Amino acid sequence: MSTDIKTIKQEIRYFLLINFGLIAFISIFLFISATKPNSSKLIHNFSVMFMYIPAFSVIVVLKKISKCEFTPNVEQFLSVFYTFTLVRIVTSIVYTFVLKSTFISSLIDTFISLYLVLLVLSKGSEFEVLNLSLAKNFKKIIFVVLIFFLLNIGRSYVGSILEGSSTADMNIDFLESIWAFIIQFCFGFNLFFGEEFGWRYFLQPKLQKLYGKRCGVLILGFIWGIWHLPLCFTLYNPQTPVYGVIHQVAFCMLLGIFFGYAYMKTENVWAPILIHLANNGIIMLGESFESAITIDGILIGFAVNAIFFLPFLFTKEYKSNNVEESPTDVG
Repeated sequence: MSTDIKTIKQEIRYFLLINFGLIAFISIFLFISATKPNSSKLIHNFSVMFMYIPAFSVIVVLKKISKCEFTPNVEQFLSVFYTFTLVRIVTSIVYTFVLKSTFISSLIDTFISLYLVLLVLSKGSEFEVLNLSLAKNFKKIIFVVLIFFLLNIGRSYVGSILEGSSTADMNIDFLESIWAFIIQFCFGFNLFFGEEFGWRYFLQPKLQKLYGKRCGVLILGFIWGIWHLPLCFTLYNPQTPVYGVIHQVAFCMLLGIFFGYAYMKTENVWAPILIHLANNGIIMLGESFESAITIDGILIGFAVNAIFFLPFLFTKEYKSNNVEESPTDVG
């Protein structure tokens, strides 16, 4: 990672302009899709495609702005991801006006995920430059993923108590969540890499360099949360979108504390990728989209997430105000 403050600010600025600029442009077609009958599949397709954008933005900054060079396998990985992000954007826009099925996009996602995950796993040492070698701090990765599963069990019980429902009514089966985790590992790697390469690998250390570890990760959480705004209006909470945005920002800021802790502890993007993957799998098993958010729901959600995630802001990983430089960070 560059230590020059001017360079860091420039890279952040370009990343945010590309990332949010693309999201704003794509959201035009997302909102058009939302007006169509039986729009659910189209909206879900856009939500998946959104996940490509942060990593795509990083690749543009690294290659076009910072002029970074990598080994052939890493270059191939980045080029394939970059190319198929553009393909996904085009196909999603075409779906809005022409097609009723999103089958082609599903095939693209499956193929790219399998290809990229196999490339990373087979050429692991080369990907240390992107903090993407699974062998690096593997035991620590397993440790933080297991902690996250335990935290989610606790969150589910406390949430049930605060909502006044019986803990016996909890509808997240542990074995089902493990199965969802395995499936998404194979077929969704590209998506979770797409977000975490942007948020944790690229943006987190740069914001922490500018604002300190704690403030930097909270700023990142806000950016991560507000990035979901178009989906709050169309997919997550179309009945109460403003409340949905507030809930999403609060959730991402608190969850981002744990993600930031996991990334700093492991110095490996695999940690937030696997945690993000597990989180989304649990959400899909235990919650339904298009739900209305209330003030009480926001407060309960904030309280529960604060209880389980806020303490990590006081771990040793956050104590030093300066970010340690990693020889594998680039950009």
